[in-house]
Amino acid sequence: VSHTRAILEVDPRYTKDSVIVLLHDPTLNRTTTGNGNISDFTFDELKQINLKNLVGNETSYKIPTLNETLQWAGGKAILLLDKKNVPIEKRLEIVKQNKANAYVILMAYSFEEAKMCYHLDKKIMMQVFINSPANVLEFDKTGIPWSNIVAFVGHQKPENSEVIDMIHQRGALCIMGTSRNLDLLYSKGKEKNIESLKNDYLTLLKMGIDIIETDIPVPLSKNLFPR
Repeated sequence: VSHTRAILEVDPRYTKDSVIVLLHDPTLNRTTTGNGNISDFTFDELKQINLKNLVGNETSYKIPTLNETLQWAGGKAILLLDKKNVPIEKRLEIVKQNKANAYVILMAYSFEEAKMCYHLDKKIMMQVFINSPANVLEFDKTGIPWSNIVAFVGHQKPENSEVIDMIHQRGALCIMGTSRNLDLLYSKGKEKNIESLKNDYLTLLKMGIDIIETDIPVPLSKNLFPR
């Protein structure tokens, strides 16, 4: 957040004693100094291990809880709260307890899940997967206002702007993921300079993509939006 305006996608998981912590993987092995499944450890046990940085070196940072992250994010960043093994109704409950509705987007994996969430709180924002004109028309029938969602249109560049245009006509924003394609060309070293990919990212913005989901936010933001 010191480098760019940010929406941070975070991944909630239950510990053995039902504390919700944030970690991408179900196991500790890759990104922490621990080993084993998160669900096999209590939160007090997890506090004894440290996180690793992007190149695998140990840091002094600990696995955060969802509650403390919600408290931290106010006024700093928007949190996009994924599902992992925490149901949407539980995520919504914790967001409301922390009075964090204004800066949280809940990820809904189906229209039925989105309808349930909207029924529980008509002010909550959700990310919903809508990647075709048919999906747009189907979502119209849910009764959920388009002002309550951002639409994830996929991890590949759409063949044309039709679905993007339909979503924009309804007043919603579009997200597209580059973490599984363009980002890898840079992060895996196939492209040494992010500048060489600039036009590929700009093409997405010109198509109407409003938000890019990326695993390289700092170099990408500096390249696309230099201060």
